[in-house]
Amino acid sequence: MRYPLSLALAFASTLAPAQQREVPLWLNLTSTEGLMGGGFAYRFTHRFQEQARSNSKDAFGLDGYSYSGLGIDLALPSTPGTTFQIYRTPDHKTVTLALHQVLVSRPDYRVAIRVERYDETIRDLPFTPNSREGIVGTAIQLPMSWSGGGITLLAVPTYLSSTSTQRKGVTNVGFGIRWDMAERHSLIGEYYPRPSKIKDIKIYIDPTTTRDIQNGWAIGYVFKTKGHRFTLLATNAQGTTANQVLGGDYGTVPGPNLSGQWGLGFNLVRIF
Repeated sequence: MRYPLSLALAFASTLAPAQQREVPLWLNLTSTEGLMGGGFAYRFTHRFQEQARSNSKDAFGLDGYSYSGLGIDLALPSTPGTTFQIYRTPDHKTVTLALHQVLVSRPDYRVAIRVERYDETIRDLPFTPNSREGIVGTAIQLPMSWSGGGITLLAVPTYLSSTSTQRKGVTNVGFGIRWDMAERHSLIGEYYPRPSKIKDIKIYIDPTTTRDIQNGWAIGYVFKTKGHRFTLLATNAQGTTANQVLGGDYGTVPGPNLSGQWGLGFNLVRIF
């Protein structure tokens, strides 16, 4: 197995010439970028779970509780375009391990592949019979991007081997768009459609009221310095990992909030 893997990485390195070193993260979606040629980075994510109401009594959601995650990205010079990642968030006490490989890197078109193992250490609870906690599974993603005129379009086809309600796997595609307004300033939008496999699942708000699982979205502003990436965002998706964002039926109250019940958050990335 060692030799086919070495050949695959060598072939990928011929397709992926040098590019700007970036941690492969937009808002919540993985990207086609990478640290490229060695380096180290850490990421810090923060999501306020309280919705940003239209008054200041709760500081637009900042008075509510939140989940903060911390991750490490490591690239090795011997394997160009390969990034190893570990990330942990207290949101269901989730740990992810990932391998992200840039396959094609051209000015107008990029492709990568990402394999992630996710583990939520919270186990099944008797009072959530319609949700399965303590998920352990694998995410396989093939992010693709197209760029031109300061605009980048992103599509992230994803397979999840396990979600809160689906034990036989779910496929989904996340979408993103980035506008590079200036060298250091960007606007990013992301969309997480509801997987078709769970379109008929109803969420019980109370014993007599239900609602459909919602589509997710996020929009954010990114400011870049030489070694930092600061991102301020608004989103109705409470999670940050692939299974939480693209699974659709995440947590004891499955899926994203209603579109009007969005909250604030931020990402901080430091590249060395």
